[in-house]
Amino acid sequence: MKKLLVMFFLSFLVLGINAQETSENKEKSKKEKKDKSSKQAKDDAEVFVGEPEGDDYQLEDRKEISKPSMPLYSTEQEFNQMNKKKEQQDAYLNSEYYFPAKPKNAWQVGLKFGTAAVNGDIQSGLFKGTKPMIPGYTVGAYVKKSFNYMFALRMNYHYMTMWNNDAELSTLTTQMAKKLPIFEAEYGIGKVMAHNSKTIAHDLTMDAVVSFGNVKYHKERTRVLFNVFASAGGMMFQTWYDQLDESGSGYDYNSVDFDQKKKEINKDLEALRDGEYETRGERSVVEGEGFLGSNYQFLPVFGGGAGLTFRVNRIIDLDLEGRVMATRNDDIDGLRWEETNTLTAGYDTYSSITLGVNFKLVGKKKTEPTTLLNPMHFAYQKMAENDPENVIEELLKDDDEDGVPNRLDQELDTPKGAPVSTKGIALDSDADGIIDLNDEEPFSPPGVPVNDKGVAQLPPVDAFDANAIFSCDNPVLPSIHFAKDMYNIQPEFYAHLHNLADKMTWCKDLKIAVVGMTDKDDTTVYNDQLSWNRANEIITYMVDKYKIDRSRFVLKYVGEAEAKASTLIEQYKERRVVLEPAKAGDTNADQPAPKIKAGSNK
Repeated sequence: MKKLLVMFFLSFLVLGINAQETSENKEKSKKEKKDKSSKQAKDDAEVFVGEPEGDDYQLEDRKEISKPSMPLYSTEQEFNQMNKKKEQQDAYLNSEYYFPAKPKNAWQVGLKFGTAAVNGDIQSGLFKGTKPMIPGYTVGAYVKKSFNYMFALRMNYHYMTMWNNDAELSTLTTQMAKKLPIFEAEYGIGKVMAHNSKTIAHDLTMDAVVSFGNVKYHKERTRVLFNVFASAGGMMFQTWYDQLDESGSGYDYNSVDFDQKKKEINKDLEALRDGEYETRGERSVVEGEGFLGSNYQFLPVFGGGAGLTFRVNRIIDLDLEGRVMATRNDDIDGLRWEETNTLTAGYDTYSSITLGVNFKLVGKKKTEPTTLLNPMHFAYQKMAENDPENVIEELLKDDDEDGVPNRLDQELDTPKGAPVSTKGIALDSDADGIIDLNDEEPFSPPGVPVNDKGVAQLPPVDAFDANAIFSCDNPVLPSIHFAKDMYNIQPEFYAHLHNLADKMTWCKDLKIAVVGMTDKDDTTVYNDQLSWNRANEIITYMVDKYKIDRSRFVLKYVGEAEAKASTLIEQYKERRVVLEPAKAGDTNADQPAPKIKAGSNK
């Protein structure tokens, strides 16, 4: 067993040295690898959709950080469009299910080779004490399928040839001689001999493999997996001894000096023996009467092991692993008797260290095995896409810069600078077919023809009766409302004032009383001054905007005198300027408190 462990760690050391040399040559070959176009060198992110829409998280940028890369789970892919997978993926894309479909992933087939040894009562002779001088070896094949991101099943076949050799003398026991009469004839009970054996075996096992290392929190994917597995199945074997020379006589072990070093003993034993394992082991089956008519004895076996998977590219992996298999049999090495004619303690086991070449049967509709994919990639991708700053930026995105976000904008190509409605549609306040941006008279009288600049084309004064159109003797006049503690005119009231300007333009004798009001909040003096400011703001706007003589307006205020409201809506109705025809004797009111800053027009 110690030798087995030594072999296992030596194999890891060789791989480590090779990895160091590869690292030193990495920069030199980087450009050559990048320029080389090979389908086998592609990863799943290149075969399938591997990058989101837009400029963020592009595949080439990600590959500069680490390789290989992951395909996207957040879109339709060839690997998630089959039967129930398509049903789940469609539900996910339609926000009906939280989880994307698991990708259809590839089966794997592989070939393996390595060293093998029986761990029993005769010392394992990997390199010494055999003819020819080769270690015990195994070759095999396997089929593997991953079922999720950690678990896979693997079916294995192994062929093994294993040698054992004792570098010390043993006494031929009565029990062994009874089972093998030729030994009694050639050596004699109580005589000395050095045990050896050659075991030829086949096993067929099923492994439950658990893989670690593919779940990565700081890189996209891994190139190395650590695997552990439990194994069970069946084994058939036959064991032979090399205890007779070419003439059929036993070897003269007294000619070997067993007091010298073990290395020298093994060398002398090799020289003594002919290397032909001619004698069938104890308890061997009768010729042709073994398992399924063969010369082999069948045993159930169980065990386990561990190893590493090295990803080479999308098609090929390398598997380095060791395993130990247990039996309930003590005949695999050919010896089960102590010199006291009692059975030896324990059962024989066998072990191996192998290097496998694994072929992944990928295609246009299958990803690499899920044990090589990183399930965290999808979660990290969604978190990155839903970064609060990106979400806010997307929600507030306004391509036409009209102040209405795209998601609410019903007119995404509004001309720059055009006033818009709450739905992002360019305003045409007078509904004359010319948007306010291009309308030189955005509040033309309804129904009056306009020119191509939106200016109303009114007939000469003497061509119509202004009083009939504008009701000059009893005009309908609007009220203008204000925000709390404010006296600036809000845009939604411009049209009202424009219509007032039309009336005053055509009704030459119309004189308007402008009466400011407030709600009952704050002091009486403050509210008196605020109501005066509101009335004055209306008059100043009409004079500046429409060039109407100030003498045609009478400024009045009532402050909070008529305010009774307690709710917010009622108070809003009270914060207004009332426009009404001036009465005979109406005069302009002086500022009630000019030193008080009442409200703001900003």
